[in-house]
Amino acid sequence: MKHRPEGAYKPTPTCDKYVGMGYLNAIRSSKQVMCTGAGGAPSTQITSGIDCFTAPFVRVGNSSKAGISLCRSKNLVLDSCRFFWGKRKGTMSKKFPVPAHGAVRLACDPVNGTAKAEKDKKLFWLNSIHHDVWWANATRDDAGVQDACAEGSKKLVTTPTLFVMRDRHANYAHEMEVVSMAFSFLAAIEPKDVAEKGVQVVIVDQAPPTGFLETWARISHPHRLRILTHEPFPNGTCFRSAYHVYTFAAGIGYNTNGLVTKCESPVLTGLSNWLRQLYDEHDPASRFVTPSPAAAAAAVAGPAAAAARVTGLRPPTGGIVLKNVVWLSRRNLETVRLLLGASEGWKAMRLVRNEDAVAAAVMAAVQEWNAESCLLKRFDRVVKAEYERSFTVVSAVHLAAKPTGEQRLRRLLGTALSAVGLRRWGRALLQDSTTATGTATAAPAATGSSASALASATSSDDDPTEDEDGEDVSDTEYGGGEGASGGEGGEEDYDEDYEDEDELEEEAETGEEAGGAAAVAAPVNVTKVKPAYMISNNIVSLDRLWEMDAADGHSCRRTNVLFKFVDGDFNEMPYHQQLQTIFRTGVLAGVHGAGLTHGFFLPPGQSAVLQLLGESFASVTANNVFRNMAVGVSNFYEDVLYQGVDVDTEQLKQAVKRAMDFVARKSMEAQARRQGALRLVLVDQAHFAVELPPKDTCPREQP
Repeated sequence: MKHRPEGAYKPTPTCDKYVGMGYLNAIRSSKQVMCTGAGGAPSTQITSGIDCFTAPFVRVGNSSKAGISLCRSKNLVLDSCRFFWGKRKGTMSKKFPVPAHGAVRLACDPVNGTAKAEKDKKLFWLNSIHHDVWWANATRDDAGVQDACAEGSKKLVTTPTLFVMRDRHANYAHEMEVVSMAFSFLAAIEPKDVAEKGVQVVIVDQAPPTGFLETWARISHPHRLRILTHEPFPNGTCFRSAYHVYTFAAGIGYNTNGLVTKCESPVLTGLSNWLRQLYDEHDPASRFVTPSPAAAAAAVAGPAAAAARVTGLRPPTGGIVLKNVVWLSRRNLETVRLLLGASEGWKAMRLVRNEDAVAAAVMAAVQEWNAESCLLKRFDRVVKAEYERSFTVVSAVHLAAKPTGEQRLRRLLGTALSAVGLRRWGRALLQDSTTATGTATAAPAATGSSASALASATSSDDDPTEDEDGEDVSDTEYGGGEGASGGEGGEEDYDEDYEDEDELEEEAETGEEAGGAAAVAAPVNVTKVKPAYMISNNIVSLDRLWEMDAADGHSCRRTNVLFKFVDGDFNEMPYHQQLQTIFRTGVLAGVHGAGLTHGFFLPPGQSAVLQLLGESFASVTANNVFRNMAVGVSNFYEDVLYQGVDVDTEQLKQAVKRAMDFVARKSMEAQARRQGALRLVLVDQAHFAVELPPKDTCPREQP
């Protein structure tokens, strides 16, 4: 959103109130003082304080539990063991602590939130489980607070603490909802101590651990995530500054409000970028920022290389962006839920009966879309041409069991040419890059046919920048800008010749690469002509390449973005592995379910979410959660409706293609903003910059 022209973002009053900057203003203005009587204390006496906040939300139906409670406390003393003194009844409520009287102590008088809510209906949010846990049994203890919170006290915690109470610990969407409110709360009140020291996250509910704790641990970094039931603080611990967060079915990250399904949100966009930064994923809309050495090493090699502080790692190819199209499968999960009777009503209808056909349709959409790419169409043309040329250049593949004398001559001539480097210039996306002339001296008397074979072998459309096996498409965006081809000098670090001439001479003399056949033919004089689209011997200008395609009459899609289908049954996959797939995803598709919340980790403004909705649950209000999520971060969103039991696969295919169109277009626009003209770059064993020690360590003056 920040890349738009000045004044281009103009939210409606409703959008601003519920998802815009007005949302943060509303949090600030909702402040309620929940602890009184400390104002008259002497200046030398330590006092406590509690301020609580909420945020705008729309209740779903008659739900009385939906709510948002955000509190900030000062000089709070906690007896951790007594905090878990009692047991709460109810399947969904038993995870919430029942503290003993005085387990939470303050140097002020706690306000009864329930009584205050009864007097003023606008303060209904004070009558919540969160306030019941923290403040219902809290007591005043001036002496105890004075002792525990004194400067130098061994019981004093000066690191800002974020106490998190989860309501649906096993539901990824509701976990993300709590994160969204922690982000919004801190963004609204902008606490100086958190900005300076960070915050330690402490989980205070009694639910078991889940994989999502990885995200809470990253929020807590560099302070260690702490689960209070596993590691209670010593009784009488004083928290100088604490923040308390709870929400259920109301947070901005779980927004069921149908009034804002078309609203873009700077708050949600900020949340998405923040989440990605927690996992070292850069902002794809920003100007290119060189990743940290650790992040670069981890991306190319792995965590061990990052830990070893290896620097300068680069992927072998750059410039082609590969995005996943993920089908989120719920089949295994819903099968078990149905067998256990754990799915009721519309939730039981999320089982996609024709899932195999659905996965096949999504894969077909990806393949059909990719096939229209100029790069892949050129690849197809070249492969066909190479096949035809192989009858004369690599004739051994097609020879009979007993080759004729002429066929043997063709083989020898082709092998001899390989000895001086021409073999490595085969299988290419390049056009007519070489011409060669020469005479075979040691071969038998050349017939007209054999001379023709030599001419065919030496006038090809070989590629001087790729080895004989080609290169895999890379999903990195690295390599598009000047100097990105390796080392500090960029393209200046490379020899402008296509191949290492020393290597060619050595091969011609020894015949090592040709299996001794170099003795059959003398070296061929080669004149190398660089194609118009080559900037250097390892950089291709895509704009020039596409102009040549158009001039030759080839109709194709001009894009460096390609897609890959992923069948995403994430139920058995560790959480961090799920995210590694999601970070490389452009299109996320699935029926209504918590997995769609992964959309918050997709690049904002460059991704797409497709929600499949059967007629039995298409009108459920909860479907707005994923509409608001996707549109809020400026991503493409579409409802894929179907009737009956089975998904309409043809309709799904068309929706997937529309989503890929959006992702490719926005991704290329972002690349152009970041690095200018689009390019392809190859860094391999023949194209690299020689490594040297640092100048400050090893001066390079001659002795």
